[in-house]
Amino acid sequence: MKIELSWSLKSTPEQVYEDAIDTDYQDDKCRAAGALEFSSRVEPTAEGHKVVVQRLMPSGSVPELVKKVVGDKVDVTETIDWGPAQADGSRTGQLDVAMKGQPITMKGITYIRPEGGGTRVGVEADLKAKIPVVGGKIEKLGSPEIIKAIEAEERTAHEWDDRRQAGG
Repeated sequence: MKIELSWSLKSTPEQVYEDAIDTDYQDDKCRAAGALEFSSRVEPTAEGHKVVVQRLMPSGSVPELVKKVVGDKVDVTETIDWGPAQADGSRTGQLDVAMKGQPITMKGITYIRPEGGGTRVGVEADLKAKIPVVGGKIEKLGSPEIIKAIEAEERTAHEWDDRRQAGG
């Protein structure tokens, strides 16, 4: 199932990238998403940075069919391997979200691109549940919780952006 979300910020692509590789930002987005436990780390790579965020999430308001697969809590590892900055400041990161012990993954890209005087940030990914017969149904029923987590990141990005614009 395709997941695509994006939002605009007033900050430059360089500033948005600096936020994305800040463990405080990653921790804030975990709090905003309602994580029960979380940790984040950022490692420099030859072309950018690798951001790894681990969080224990409540399975939320997913239907019983999904809870039978994932349980009451989900151990999620999100990895973004950011590539180099382009001349215009844009960057693309390879996104990999895995749910420990579950046949459910999300893979795709996240991007930071200049837009007008600010930046567009987005996620384009495929959510897959590798479960015979009911996989497609699990994807459809579980996708609202994935979207909520991405929307929590959007809220965090706006909070950090607003603070920067206010000079703080």
